[in-house]
Amino acid sequence: MCRSILVPLDGSAFSEHALPLALAVARRSGAQLYLAHVLSGRGGLTDAAERATAASRTAYLERVAQQIEKQSVRAPITSILTGPVAETLLEHARLVRCDLIVLTTHGRGALSRLWLGSVADVIVRRSPVPVMLVRPHQPTVTLDAKDSRRSLRRFLIPLDGSPLAEAIIEHSIHLGRIMDAEYTLLRVVDPTVLGLSAHDERVAASPALQPLKDRAQTYLERQAEELRTLGLQVETVVTVGEPAASILEYARAHSIDLIAMATHGRGGFSLLLLGSVADKVLRGSSLPLLLYSPGVK
Repeated sequence: MCRSILVPLDGSAFSEHALPLALAVARRSGAQLYLAHVLSGRGGLTDAAERATAASRTAYLERVAQQIEKQSVRAPITSILTGPVAETLLEHARLVRCDLIVLTTHGRGALSRLWLGSVADVIVRRSPVPVMLVRPHQPTVTLDAKDSRRSLRRFLIPLDGSPLAEAIIEHSIHLGRIMDAEYTLLRVVDPTVLGLSAHDERVAASPALQPLKDRAQTYLERQAEELRTLGLQVETVVTVGEPAASILEYARAHSIDLIAMATHGRGGFSLLLLGSVADKVLRGSSLPLLLYSPGVK
């Protein structure tokens, strides 16, 4: 179920690239869209300049809201907030009982940046609800009927056999039911655990890896059967290689629309699987990512 979606906007065309996907989900689910702008670093609108800025940003959000209303969905609720950006957005998400946060990210550097500094980082790590990160494909975005009906039909869910990674499955199902999606469960067997090279194509056929591949396939099939009993269309894939590169390669080769991953929710950037896999996938993919940090309250 998705009853409310928060889209943070910083006043730039860049941040608006989150809107088409948020609108597509809202259209199918009937969710209420919330548009929010934070006047960062201010404790209140205490002088004329701050009030003028607030008025300008209010007018901006209203213009965006009017464009969205033309797509025959519920009128968005707009908010001008004050305070530290990430913390203020997270508190607002809790107040409106948000089920999903959708925001734009650069997808470059140690961690993709939105707005000021590491806002996206903080939101991903501390959000109690899933966060969808969107990578822009072009300089500007239009909220026409085609954009607002963008399809998310093929979900890729990388798993490493841990309960942490599996935490994304439930949220993927919730979103996938809305978008009428089909799912691919992917497990990457990393040959470096046996001291083999992850960059040698011949390694994939090594007999030494067969027990690992068999266990990975058995694990994925067990997960898939649980989903199939729910009437979902699920396939399983085991590949061999460096985890992040293998995830990206599979996504590119199989027309994946969204990659869904769980994160630790701690450290400089939440990590999945081995090392900085989630970070590498984020930087290397132009696809939307659905991220969730288990244990965040």
